[in-house]
Amino acid sequence: MKWLNRVIQAWQKARELPYLGRSSFAVAITLLIISMLMGWHRTHPDDAVDAALQQAQVAQMDVPQGILILSRVLPYLNLWVRLGVPVLLIVIWRRWGDLRRLMLPVSIASVSMAVWSIASDLVDYIAHSQMTEIGEPPAPLAFAFKLVFIALVFLSVPFALHYYRRIGILERYTLRTFLHPLVFCFVSFFTLWIIMDLLDNLKDFQESDSGVVRVITFYLGMIPFVYTQILPVALLLAVLYALTRMSKANELISMLGTGQSLLRVLRPIFVCSVYACLLNMAANYYWAPRAEGNRQAVFRGMSVHAADSIMASAIMFHNEQTHRTWFVATFPFSLRSGNERMHGVQIREEDEQGRHSRTIIAPNAGWSPRAGWRFYDGKELIYQNGNLASTRLFPTSADGQRVLEVNGIEETPWSLVSYALRPDFMSVPELVSYLRAHPKAADDKLAPFRTHFWQRFAMPWQAMALVLVAAPLGVAYSRRGSVGGIAGSVFIFFIFMFINNLCLNLGKGGHLPPWLTVWLPHLLFGMLGLILFHYRSKNQDLPSFKFRFSKRKAQIARPRNRSAPLPDASAT
Repeated sequence: MKWLNRVIQAWQKARELPYLGRSSFAVAITLLIISMLMGWHRTHPDDAVDAALQQAQVAQMDVPQGILILSRVLPYLNLWVRLGVPVLLIVIWRRWGDLRRLMLPVSIASVSMAVWSIASDLVDYIAHSQMTEIGEPPAPLAFAFKLVFIALVFLSVPFALHYYRRIGILERYTLRTFLHPLVFCFVSFFTLWIIMDLLDNLKDFQESDSGVVRVITFYLGMIPFVYTQILPVALLLAVLYALTRMSKANELISMLGTGQSLLRVLRPIFVCSVYACLLNMAANYYWAPRAEGNRQAVFRGMSVHAADSIMASAIMFHNEQTHRTWFVATFPFSLRSGNERMHGVQIREEDEQGRHSRTIIAPNAGWSPRAGWRFYDGKELIYQNGNLASTRLFPTSADGQRVLEVNGIEETPWSLVSYALRPDFMSVPELVSYLRAHPKAADDKLAPFRTHFWQRFAMPWQAMALVLVAAPLGVAYSRRGSVGGIAGSVFIFFIFMFINNLCLNLGKGGHLPPWLTVWLPHLLFGMLGLILFHYRSKNQDLPSFKFRFSKRKAQIARPRNRSAPLPDASAT
């Protein structure tokens, strides 16, 4: 073990080297300035910007002004993320423990990551501001909220550090007591989820020859979805453990004895829970449903040994306005980027009398907002009066490939695949695009999508409703009151989940308004938690419900035992 001791000693010496962080930061700034003077953006353009510029040139369209600005800015942001952020992490590591000196590098790193992420997302949105590569109508307001949540995730880190720096010693102790079991629950549940999912899908990974790097990348992308799933139970268990421990050690009584109210004592727990719910809302807005949708698409692709993940398969779509019926065997996920084609496409057209007029059969098909539909290596069947008149292969293009170009088809890939998508795995921008693309659909068809739209904003706060209920039940001023509070909290958790799923299904079925079904359980249990907290803060017994099925009969007091000897008066 001598080599391990040497590594630890070298690690400690590197951390104690003077001016290491400042000098590394100065070198990174110098390299960034030199790259600006040498025109780094011309020799090292961003990949997304370069692809957008090439698409504009091929389509002979004017390049949007936003793309031109980002083409000059984004390469330097990429360089700064590669050079500056690792240097800032070194500075944070060296200053760990000193909150005052830690604020500046953490703030710079958070702002840098926020600006870089927002700029990267803006490139794709501006390039497809009119229509995406699958015909999905853009949702500007939904995309603006996505940028707000990106800024919230990164910029909240320095604010959280500032809050921890400003609170007192007792509040820091309460917060640390709560964070230890919370982090343990997150790590444990996430590890268990990965192990269970890996055991179920290990055979698919092996058959598709997926390497270790791909498997690790796949599960790293699942972090937002897993976070949204385990947050309610993790917060519930952390609150119960922390408050039960502090109650048994009489620490809560000691804090209350200093003149502080129960709300003031538990304020760090509530603030941390609100912060966790805000992060949950940011993840549930876009990244969590997309992660689960990508997971399903990857496994569908592995099941059929496809080269790419499959967004949907066996799609059947009928357009009553155009009298056209579509069938698509597989819809690849990478069709969003315009680098893949649909497979197994068949189109059946009918005239006004309902008779066959034309059928197109193509192994592959592609679509673009400017060129329209292109069918490859197939054949076209022409009908007259419902009878087959002729069959012809697609014409041969200049590159030797048989291609049929059709510009008069109104359907887009989004109109085909959107009917096969499940609202459970769609983000808020996708739900908005779906509702905008199908305004005349039946209410029973749109009810699940409207319900999940409101559920994206309501689901993250179910954890806060459980915290409001668990906090007063976890506070016990005597030793025998903790077990009952824990059992009551777990019982209320299962009731809450049952009512939440019941209301969600009622909304998806169109029986109740969508906004009411998703917020009703949160409001009911949130008010219950506030009532219980009011009783506990007043040091009153929590209300108990006793069901009496028969009237209690009055009983005569037990008479005094007259046979017992009386005390001797002489003895006194």
